[in-house]
Amino acid sequence: MPIEVNSVEINPDQDFENLPSVAEKFANKPKIAKKSLIVFVSIFGIFLLSLLALVIFLSFNQKNVNPPAENKPTPTPTMEIKEEITTPSLYATDAAILKTEEEIKNLDQELQNADLKETNLNPPNLDWQIEFEK
Repeated sequence: MPIEVNSVEINPDQDFENLPSVAEKFANKPKIAKKSLIVFVSIFGIFLLSLLALVIFLSFNQKNVNPPAENKPTPTPTMEIKEEITTPSLYATDAAILKTEEEIKNLDQELQNADLKETNLNPPNLDWQIEFEK
């Protein structure tokens, strides 16, 4: 009584000792499919090699289509600055603003002249000759 699994019939009374070998199975198949595959692959390979040879041949024989550009110095741009004369601000002549600007200039001058290196703030010299008792 055969059993069907995944559309394959399995007969429990099969003789597994007398199964044909793999070589016998493939010996019975026609070799036309294998030969046609070899012919197709070889034709495709020849086509690719000829295409590659054609591209290489054309790249060597191609004349210089774009001649090198002549080296011309670039012109120096000229800067034309046009000052716009505007009316000064109302605060440009204000006494309080002028006094504040003067104080800022004086403070900046004092900071520039100040000596920020104070030698009396250096740490004391340490005695590096340390000996430990046993």
